Amino acid sequence: MRKIQFIIILSFVLQFFFTISVLAQDVPAGIQNELSGYETKIEQFRTEKKPSQELEYLNKAAFLCWNNQLYNKAVDYFKRVLELNENSGNTNGILLSANYIGMIYDETQNYTEAINYFKKGLEISKNTNDKNNITSSLLNISQSYQQIPSYEESNKWAMEGLELAKEINNLKLVRTFYGILANNYQNLGNSEKSIEYFDLFASIDKFLKKEEIKTIKKQSETEVQKAQQEKQQTEQELVKQTDKLKETETSLAKVEELTREQQMQLELKESKIREQAAQLKLRRIVIRGLIGVVLLLILFFTILFVLYRKIRIQKQKIEEQRDILDLQNKKINASIHYAQNIQRAILPVKNQIENIFESFIIYKPKDIVSGDFYWFAQLQNTAFLAAVDCTGHGVPGAFMSMIGSSLLNEIVLEKKITEPAKILSLLNEKVIESLRQKETENNDGMDVCFIAIDLTTKKITFSGAKRPLFIYKSKTSQLDEIKGDRLSIGGKKRLQEETTFNNHVVETSTGDILYLSSDGLTDQNNADRKRFGSNRLREIILNNISEPMMKQREHIEKELNDFQQDEEQRDDITLIGIKIN
Repeated sequence: MRKIQFIIILSFVLQFFFTISVLAQDVPAGIQNELSGYETKIEQFRTEKKPSQELEYLNKAAFLCWNNQLYNKAVDYFKRVLELNENSGNTNGILLSANYIGMIYDETQNYTEAINYFKKGLEISKNTNDKNNITSSLLNISQSYQQIPSYEESNKWAMEGLELAKEINNLKLVRTFYGILANNYQNLGNSEKSIEYFDLFASIDKFLKKEEIKTIKKQSETEVQKAQQEKQQTEQELVKQTDKLKETETSLAKVEELTREQQMQLELKESKIREQAAQLKLRRIVIRGLIGVVLLLILFFTILFVLYRKIRIQKQKIEEQRDILDLQNKKINASIHYAQNIQRAILPVKNQIENIFESFIIYKPKDIVSGDFYWFAQLQNTAFLAAVDCTGHGVPGAFMSMIGSSLLNEIVLEKKITEPAKILSLLNEKVIESLRQKETENNDGMDVCFIAIDLTTKKITFSGAKRPLFIYKSKTSQLDEIKGDRLSIGGKKRLQEETTFNNHVVETSTGDILYLSSDGLTDQNNADRKRFGSNRLREIILNNISEPMMKQREHIEKELNDFQQDEEQRDDITLIGIKIN
């Protein structure tokens, strides 16, 4: 008895304070009264240790507040629900309450808290391996990051969700993820990716709408079939009535109270009435069926018209974006072509090398401008030649090639440094200094094959930064490889301030041939994803070593084209061959 009195008093006290707190939030009177009742029940079941009933009323109170936009109170109730579910180990309850809290924070634009609770739901879903719930959680997280906005982070979660949505074959979720990715990339300024994902979104959207139209059409056909079946049933009833009429006519002959003529007239009237009733019923069924078909057709064509308008508007937007992109592309291409002219201007003039050596140069940029370059200079009786492979290709690589060429001119032609190893060491220092690699995260660099040729003694001094030198000895008929040091110029080795390179001195004679290259040719793949490779290059060189240098070039280029076929060029390609006179 005392326990019951205590519960009643405690309920009234809680209801009083709850009413005061609700009034402070300007809660409507009706909602306030309903919440007070729920709070009383919640406290009662908590005291009686009935967690399932306590959860029921906590959920009712939470949804009442949520539906009436009392978001803070709704979150408080759901957090109490979450705590009870965690204490009882109710996995499904934890998942639901965490997602509800996340959705409320999302509605109130508190996206950081929303993401925390959505991730909690994701963790539960992963523990239960429920792929549908995992995908939904990934979608919620991606959309919340999109609202922050944090488009890169949103893309990361969207890509994970997209793969899982494909795995469970949920096309509607696949369509949604494609839409998120298209929007994110548009906001990031990556129009190419945005258009790619928008096209995927549009194709799946078109397919799903076609399926919806098929469903509507199928339902329409089902209604028509039902009408036809009812018509057949009516016709069968009419036949039965006619049979009954014949039986009645037979029985009339035996009835003595009525005359034959009166009986026939009566039956005829009844038959006509039944026939008219059947015809009216059939007419109503047919009319209803036709009306249903007409309405479905109107709905079908309305949907088609709306879709057509949307597609036309989207097409106009895409065409406008395409025109803008075309204009931007023309401007960019014009700039890159101009940059190509500048880059070609810094390359050695072909005659400079040909005046001293019989030679060939294979120079194939992957893009309009190249990250590879070759460099040549002559000081008195010494000729200098380098094949350089800069980090990247295209415009970034071209910038590095301009820096590299300028620094080599400064080191050799202005400072008169002629020892290859010292030239590479100083080049390394200046690249680090130019790109401020000790202060920044820049990791760009270059691989170099550098030789100095004494034109009097025919002695070769070679130094390499991760690039080898190939030498064909005419006396031994062998193609030897001298490996360079396993260090790049600049890049990840920039912190090694005392980086030193080694010289390799080789005595050569008339008829010996030197080959300098980047890794673009040997790394090129074919349709079977196989590399061209160093062994193949060595074999081609040896098979054609007796040919003039320009003929050697033709054979190498032909073998490369036959190997590559329609495959895209993978990297910039540079190969230089010079013959010692």
